[in-house]
Amino acid sequence: MENYNELLTLRNKIENTLNYQLSLSNLELYHSNLFAVVLEKSGFINHHFFSNIIDINKKYTDLKVYREKNSIDLTIEVTDEDGQTHVIFIENKVKSLPDKSQLIRYSEKDSNAKGILLSLVNPGFDLPGSWFRKSYGELIYYYRDLLDKVDETFSLFLTDYIDYMENIEEFIGMVSYGESYYFEESINKVLEGMRLRSLIEKIHYTNLENQIASSKYETYSGRIRGAHFFGINLPIDGTTSSFDIQIQGNQYRHKVNFSLEDKAKLGDLERICDSIKEKTCLYNFNLEDNPILEKSSSRKKWKTYGKKDYYDYARIKKQVSSEDLINYIRTDVDKIKADLQNVKEIFLENIKSTTK
Repeated sequence: MENYNELLTLRNKIENTLNYQLSLSNLELYHSNLFAVVLEKSGFINHHFFSNIIDINKKYTDLKVYREKNSIDLTIEVTDEDGQTHVIFIENKVKSLPDKSQLIRYSEKDSNAKGILLSLVNPGFDLPGSWFRKSYGELIYYYRDLLDKVDETFSLFLTDYIDYMENIEEFIGMVSYGESYYFEESINKVLEGMRLRSLIEKIHYTNLENQIASSKYETYSGRIRGAHFFGINLPIDGTTSSFDIQIQGNQYRHKVNFSLEDKAKLGDLERICDSIKEKTCLYNFNLEDNPILEKSSSRKKWKTYGKKDYYDYARIKKQVSSEDLINYIRTDVDKIKADLQNVKEIFLENIKSTTK
């Protein structure tokens, strides 16, 4: 109950700020535009927030800020006391997730530019060499230090924003980094009807993805049909298909992603899945005395996405911790890796038989 009351108090504080009400229509655009206005009004760039990008002990003039130039959220141009022009890219990620390839593409637009990835969550990958990650907590420190450099009216508005973001960071910290995989009942009660719920769920699933991202395989997270998910993708050598472990809600899925090329060669995909389940550990959840998973209520043997991705699932038990789930996924990945050669052989045997 204490946790519930703390969260409810924070929710009320968040929803009572002017900036919360103003930011709801387009969250990332709002935060980016405010950042631009702050820079234009204050001209204050000699701050630790920019210390990875420029020498903050130098004097700077001719500060210009461009919105959505070359599809980049913000582009800052400033000239130092030696006459050198510096270009700084700001990529802002509040609701959406960071994308390494996107940052690389931006760097290619100007090889001399440096970039700041501003995000609520750690990106889960090593940033390209000219990019540095800054949190919203660091942005708040920057804003607090420039309150005396803007007029009184804007200072009051910025103070409201600081309160808003500090409360959001505290709220997200209490909700999205909890021990339990499932949100506790008290958390669900507080989140009910809250317009930030989708963002908080996304951060929760991104945090889980980041914990399995240390492997050499591709990880991902996203949202479909109103529900968030995360997973890991293992390529099947010798084919253009792959195998996923995917988590969405209470479903722990094993999924073969048949490429269009392989699908055309393999024929009856359900028969292929039957063979994979019979001869490998894929699709086998070993539910007896399983501390994480239990039998699902689904009676349908194979579930599909787009008639080419075939999956089955077990249910994730209640009271499962995030740590135990992540450790289970890692163990499962190791078992599946050892069996992917057998899956490849099943593919090749069936391709051979259908082309005779």
